[in-house]
Amino acid sequence: MITKNTKIEDIVKMDDRMMDFFNENKIDYCCNGYMTVAEVAKSKNKDEDTLKNSIEKQLDILRQDKKTDSKISIDDFKKLSVEEIIESITNEHHETERAMLFEIDKILNKILKVHFKNHGEELLKLHKMFGELKTELEEHFVKEEMITFPLMIENKNPSPEVIKKIEELESDHEKAGDIIKKMISLTDSFTVPQDGCKTYEKTFKELDTLTKDIFVHIFKENSILFLKFKK
Repeated sequence: MITKNTKIEDIVKMDDRMMDFFNENKIDYCCNGYMTVAEVAKSKNKDEDTLKNSIEKQLDILRQDKKTDSKISIDDFKKLSVEEIIESITNEHHETERAMLFEIDKILNKILKVHFKNHGEELLKLHKMFGELKTELEEHFVKEEMITFPLMIENKNPSPEVIKKIEELESDHEKAGDIIKKMISLTDSFTVPQDGCKTYEKTFKELDTLTKDIFVHIFKENSILFLKFKK
């Protein structure tokens, strides 16, 4: 049962397909997943009951549809050990996102040059934001893989040192999330202009896929991995 005090992250844990609903409604379930329905409603100047009812309606629709379109099952993911979660995140998200960052960097530069005359202002801002996101994520992945994840595996009981490292990662997540929100706002959720070419379409499609994967990635770490380790 959903109440006004239900956390957004807990709703995603009920059915991971709710990620799509929250993405469409620009509700942050990863970095700010700890927020309640009431807190989200207030932050977006929405009526609490209206938001709660729309969430319940979507959950009812998903319950009637037994198919799971998401490539992950949060219910199964929660049952994994800390070591298994770390391995899954590294293989499924780090490597995928590294490859996408490399590919998008090339084609974003291409459309910046080709479409500069008509869309230069927007594309210059997007190019800068993407560069910041790419740098932030690549450094973040290395810190996780080389420092914090090994410490979590070696130290079954959370020590102050490891907790501090986890808090640094959570701070990184907030920075990445903020950049992504700015990119989404700048491009109207990666909407291609009418004169956009096929490469323009591919670039925005890839950016949309990347950012959604990052949101899932952050949710898995903040709301499942780190909580499981701390407990």
